[in-house]
Amino acid sequence: MTVAIAKQDPAELVDRAIADNRLAHALLIHGQDLAQIEAFAYNLAGKLMEIDASEDLEARLIKHPDVFTLRPSKKSRVISVDDMRELIRNVQHSPQQGLRKVAFVFEVDRMNASAANAFLKTLEEPPLNTNLLLLTTRPHSLLATIRSRCQLFRLPTTHLNFDDPGAMAWLESYTKWLGDIVGGKPGGKQSVPHYVVGLYALVERFSAVVNGMTKAIWKEQSAHLPEDMDDNERIALESRISISIRQDFLSAIETTTENFARDNIEGPNGISEKLVQCIKALESANSLLRLNMKAETMLESYLLQALRIWSAK
Repeated sequence: MTVAIAKQDPAELVDRAIADNRLAHALLIHGQDLAQIEAFAYNLAGKLMEIDASEDLEARLIKHPDVFTLRPSKKSRVISVDDMRELIRNVQHSPQQGLRKVAFVFEVDRMNASAANAFLKTLEEPPLNTNLLLLTTRPHSLLATIRSRCQLFRLPTTHLNFDDPGAMAWLESYTKWLGDIVGGKPGGKQSVPHYVVGLYALVERFSAVVNGMTKAIWKEQSAHLPEDMDDNERIALESRISISIRQDFLSAIETTTENFARDNIEGPNGISEKLVQCIKALESANSLLRLNMKAETMLESYLLQALRIWSAK
């Protein structure tokens, strides 16, 4: 069953499913915004565990004896079969408080094949009074047999408000770069090297902006982490912050590209077709990023494709 959360308030849909006793044991919560997905999942878990929503909801859930979490760990950022088996053992036990247990599997698409197969058996015979919350921005990377055993909640992408000064300046430079290509500026033989120099300047600045935003957010969040969080968990959390920022940035690039196309719709023929091609190139770049390709290489690949697309006659 797929629940597309669009016009209705997600909280209302959850409340209705819980009240009607129709909430599945396993829920696959997905969308484009990782932070949004996690916030939704924490609120859902709070309702299931009957914990009042508050500023420290996440911390209270993490410390709860009947709440379990599993994230990709180490630099490989993979959910291993050993980690999955530990989670499965934990959810098989009876609740220590109340009547229910909740297990989070963050970035569930990072399971390796062995972990996915081990988890599939748990989905086929779920433990009593347990809700498994699977979080991902790539639901189609999961086995079809796993997706079919989950209740799907698709969260729509919220309106982007990329207000970081460095990010805003980057997007303005990107728009100017596109405008130069479409307008053939500065003209003559100088155009191609001008575009290429601009391309690599954008790549270099992209990394600087993402790193700066990551450090700022990490500095704020790390001050509130549990004291017993180990180094692997900290590495995974900081990596997750960087990934979320890059994803937001890619979404902002997509929105900026669409706005550019609309503003130039009266210009050269083929703007609509080029926009479609450009969005596909962005999606391809996003897939490369998910395969742990370096952000610089991913963006360079996209911008080179964009240069070919927008300069084509």
